[in-house]
Amino acid sequence: MCPDLESKQDLSVHGMTLNPLSHTRWATLCLLIGEFNPFTFQEMFHKAEELLSQTAGGEMDEMDTSDTQWGWFYLAECGKWHMFQPDTNIQCSVSSEDIDKSFKTNPCGSISFTTSKFSYKIDFAEMKQVNLTTGKRRLIKRAPFSISAFSYICENESIPMPPHWENVNTDVPYQLVPLHNLTHEYNEVASLFGRTMDRNRIKKIQRIQNLDLWEFFCRKKAQLKKKSGVPQVNEQMLFHGTSSEFVEAICIHNFDWRINGIHGALFGKGTYFARDAAYSSRFCKDDIKHGNTFQIHGVSLQQRHLCRTYKSMFLARVLIGDYINGDSKYMRPPSKDGSYVNLYDSCVDDTWNPKIFVVFDANQIYPEYLIDFH
Repeated sequence: MCPDLESKQDLSVHGMTLNPLSHTRWATLCLLIGEFNPFTFQEMFHKAEELLSQTAGGEMDEMDTSDTQWGWFYLAECGKWHMFQPDTNIQCSVSSEDIDKSFKTNPCGSISFTTSKFSYKIDFAEMKQVNLTTGKRRLIKRAPFSISAFSYICENESIPMPPHWENVNTDVPYQLVPLHNLTHEYNEVASLFGRTMDRNRIKKIQRIQNLDLWEFFCRKKAQLKKKSGVPQVNEQMLFHGTSSEFVEAICIHNFDWRINGIHGALFGKGTYFARDAAYSSRFCKDDIKHGNTFQIHGVSLQQRHLCRTYKSMFLARVLIGDYINGDSKYMRPPSKDGSYVNLYDSCVDDTWNPKIFVVFDANQIYPEYLIDFH
């Protein structure tokens, strides 16, 4: 993985031989590359990563000196290295520092940790992370933090991809990943559905993986935290029933009440969500009206769904924040104090016992699961 630049082995860079470096070896290496080659700043660090990755992983442990800060990274589905760190969104129980302490105690051992959905084990001998629920394995690596800060994290490292997402393909707008009915994730969704409906009616549950919508959602969440000055924003998993002809559009572009919110606007002109699946099921339609010309990228949604014999319902992650009773005339949430700045975040049917929620900003919504049922 990372070469021991203090060893007796010289390192060649474009015909130049670099002698063993001092305790500032990482910064010096990058400066040498940048000085003798017409690289941009970004290219300089990519070249450093390439050079440092040419040696075997066994050499890594020999350079573990007190002046080097180490980080632990996993190879994400996007092909980039992400650092292990606690995350309130997924409730990750381990940090890079925790992993390194365990590694120093037993370099051939392992460490276990959990997220909100899965249990994992990191195997130091194999340098792999194992999902104990699904059996999925990821590559991991230990690398100097100073160089890793530039080379081993995504541009959107502050908005990490959910670790349970699978086989993410960034070349397509979104992916639907079927959930196995024996997994915790499937049962969690089915249990919410089953509170008010027979879960045996479920035909299939699919996870929606849309990187763009996820990023918009996370940024909006951070904005609401900053605005309200609280560490957590009121976030709930809520249902939305719709006609099957709109499923594709929602998966790609998110909810838009101007297109699929056609069932009235009693509590405001926004996108409606329900606490109970039974209520949302009233708006699920499996029939396709002939003559529909709604298209995406030239593909007729009518043709795509003509053979469907089941209904579809979304389970969405919704930032409801601070809410107030809605009104049919609302185009956005009303003000808290009469100003144009301090607004509520959403509207509801009843603030004492809300069952219906109205959201006016699509960035407060992430359509997380698609439930097909009979």
